[in-house]
Amino acid sequence: MKTSPVKTIDPISLEVLRSRLEAIGDEAAAALERTAISPVVTESKDYSCTMLDAQGRLIMGAGQIQFHFGAASNAVRSTMARFPDSIADGDVFIANDPHHGGGLHPQDVMIQRPVFLHGQLIAWVVMSAHMMDVGGMVAGSFAPMATECFQEALRLPPVRLFRQGVEVTEVWDIFRNNVRVAALVEMDMRSLVAGCHVAQEKLMGVVDSMGVDVFVDSIQIIRDLSEAEMRRRIGLLSDGTYRASSWTEWEDEFFKVPCELTVAGDRLIFDFTGASPQTQHYFNSKPYIIESEMVAQVAWLMASDLPFDDGIFAPLELRCPEGTIVNSIEPAPIAAGHMDVALNAAEVGVQTLRLALAASPEHPARAHLAGWGASSALGLHTWACAGIDGSPDAFIMLDGNWVGSSAGSGCDGMALSGNIVGPESDYSFTDVEILESWYPILISEKSSRTGTGGAGRFRAGGGNNMGFTPHGTDRLVGAMLGMRRWLPLEGAAGGMPGACTRFLIRRADGSVDEVATHASGVTIEPGDTFEFHCANGGGFGDPLDRELASVHEDILLGRLTRAEAEETYGLRFDAHGRPDAAASSARRTEMLADRLDRATPARTSAEATSAAGTAPRLPLYVGVVNEGGTAIAEESGAVLARSPAHWTDGCPVLIDVRPEGGPEVHVRSYLDPKTGKILYAEVALASEARGFDSSPLHWTDAARRA
Repeated sequence: MKTSPVKTIDPISLEVLRSRLEAIGDEAAAALERTAISPVVTESKDYSCTMLDAQGRLIMGAGQIQFHFGAASNAVRSTMARFPDSIADGDVFIANDPHHGGGLHPQDVMIQRPVFLHGQLIAWVVMSAHMMDVGGMVAGSFAPMATECFQEALRLPPVRLFRQGVEVTEVWDIFRNNVRVAALVEMDMRSLVAGCHVAQEKLMGVVDSMGVDVFVDSIQIIRDLSEAEMRRRIGLLSDGTYRASSWTEWEDEFFKVPCELTVAGDRLIFDFTGASPQTQHYFNSKPYIIESEMVAQVAWLMASDLPFDDGIFAPLELRCPEGTIVNSIEPAPIAAGHMDVALNAAEVGVQTLRLALAASPEHPARAHLAGWGASSALGLHTWACAGIDGSPDAFIMLDGNWVGSSAGSGCDGMALSGNIVGPESDYSFTDVEILESWYPILISEKSSRTGTGGAGRFRAGGGNNMGFTPHGTDRLVGAMLGMRRWLPLEGAAGGMPGACTRFLIRRADGSVDEVATHASGVTIEPGDTFEFHCANGGGFGDPLDRELASVHEDILLGRLTRAEAEETYGLRFDAHGRPDAAASSARRTEMLADRLDRATPARTSAEATSAAGTAPRLPLYVGVVNEGGTAIAEESGAVLARSPAHWTDGCPVLIDVRPEGGPEVHVRSYLDPKTGKILYAEVALASEARGFDSSPLHWTDAARRA
């Protein structure tokens, strides 16, 4: 860890500077939003502004897409490596190729401006936003059928858009010649340049007022303070190893994404060894992309009150084997390098951290445990058409981002929200009226998904249900960018997994077609309705522990049917249609006994182990404790395992096959052997072994210490 500079700068001055830099970022973001014209920027707010120091280290970010901030650092460092001696005042660079210094994916172009004062490079400003097209084989440049990166998009390593203030017209000409809707893309790109100019001018004023040396010292101190506090918080975690795994889907193909987290003092090491080899599908990723997305989510969970700067990244290390889907090399296609694999890998990494938090009795973030985040379950899609004015047009339906969040410890999930723990954001739905005025569609439905997906003591929120039909055009031709058709998001502490993503077309003749989540060339015509049903996260706690009044309220609000409430939650009603507490309790007791009757016997008999009885109790997972090297179900006192075995070895396992059709997917419920309560519910392919583990040192070393 680097030490702070010798100079002493008072905390108030540091906080004033930090606030001024945030204000500059907000002003630059506002300038971008006012000058861009695409609704994906102006309405959905898919953009960011990032400030970095002279070495390309993150100072702060603004705008709505926090995942861009870490990627901006990769872009600037790549630019400095490409032009080590020729970067000058007035230069503006662009890069969009993830294989060579770009951002999260080719459409998220990185516009970079070095900031000089009195001839000295003092900082960088990076503006990024989603461009509606950057060339390639399909409109919108998301090409699920591409098999190599050369088919996907116009890809640029770091090159100049402006050289010392003079426009490099040839580069602009290359863009105009290679992208669809060129006028739209050019205007949005120029809005990024404008945002860089605003940030540069404002930043120069701040630095000039305080002096370059004080500015450099101050941002170094802020960064070092962030790192020191982040390391302190990591130090509260229980040392040990924690594992989780998932799979990224491509119809009936599955690509493994495992992660082992090692907590070692004040460091977190995320190891993705065992990830599937890179593929010819378009979702191969890169370590810096996964890091950008994962560190943002780690900060939401552990450091939401700290400046999000390079100091947050410093204690974390990612290990991603080259040639795999998490560290691909050319010619691997990568147009969705930030989506399926990257978001899944980031989520698996965060899940290992949740396991560590669950095993860490003194960590304050343990109070914010929840099921899996929803970012790896998006239901996006892009469309090409003749626009309202008859000219070629393209758009991405970002409303597919709105997956319902998992439930947390003590609260239900939020509908159409993604993550229950995360930053406040204006990244939002585009108004129906805006969509219908810009694009040749009519919206037929927009609501929160209902049903029992994500059932638990606290239930998940519903994902977005939405439908639209072509209007004023002959047809729409789409590419599907969906995730998690077969493998739902897991809950926590015995909560059930959520609902999966679905795409449907209701044809004018009354027939219904189900559309694959990675289909291309999907056509809808006037009279057809395209529907997308976004997934949702998992529940928290056993559904049979949910308050009867809460289940009844869900029925009254239309979130559940009466039949669903009876089947999943064991709710029974009296003659007046009100919840019957006695009958419901009796039904729940029957359901718990039925679970134990149907479950596969435990790997280890509880009678073969015994609890220490006098040792202090330390958590292994929610509701499971380690007492002297013996794992015990906290509520019932049932003995589950002896150290260093997996704590679920003493759990009967109830296996339910997901009723989705397609590949066989199991929900494995690890039960308390005395009560039948669910302690952990795992989602896995039928052919795969148990894929999670919690091995804090206070568990694995317990037998040795005894």
